Amino acid sequence: TTSNRKVATVSAAGEVRAKKAGTCKITALVGETKLKCKVTVQKKGATIVPMNKLARYSYFLKYMSYSQFQKAYKKAYKLLLPLEGLSKKEQLVGIASVLRDYYEKYMSYSMKAAHYNDPYGYLILKTASCAGCVRTTGMMLNMLGIKYEHINENQYRHQWARVKVGKQYWICDAYGLYCGPEPAVRKHPYLN
Repeated sequence: TTSNRKVATVSAAGEVRAKKAGTCKITALVGETKLKCKVTVQKKGATIVPMNKLARYSYFLKYMSYSQFQKAYKKAYKLLLPLEGLSKKEQLVGIASVLRDYYEKYMSYSMKAAHYNDPYGYLILKTASCAGCVRTTGMMLNMLGIKYEHINENQYRHQWARVKVGKQYWICDAYGLYCGPEPAVRKHPYLN
């Protein structure tokens, strides 16, 4: 059963369906035991931005062919689906976490491999530098409708994404193992 049918309903088979944003209690009877849980339905956020509508669409095409961009976008799309509708901070942490996990499971670091500095190298060829990680992060941020700044772009220094969150700026950096508030303007807490 549900405590609020406007928030979520429960079918005869026990399937819970979200209706609108809010909180309710779901109660299940297993044998003679009642089990209860709190369910929070979040307001659905904006959907993922189509590839050709990305804020930096032409920028990404400087590094990849259209076909390569499509492949990287499709891979990023699958990785982003669980982050849709979350808060901006949760999305930043989610992107940094998923890209770090992807790196640790599948990738190697390179500054010489083909496409080492773009999302195709990171997501498809599975070899990239920190520039490739930031451009992949940036593409994913743009896919969620979030603008970013590429710090130390085209420099032989560590690079990361800088994002405005409310009145402060955040760093989103899978390679540098940090996602959180910027300690000072364009400064990384671990690397500067």
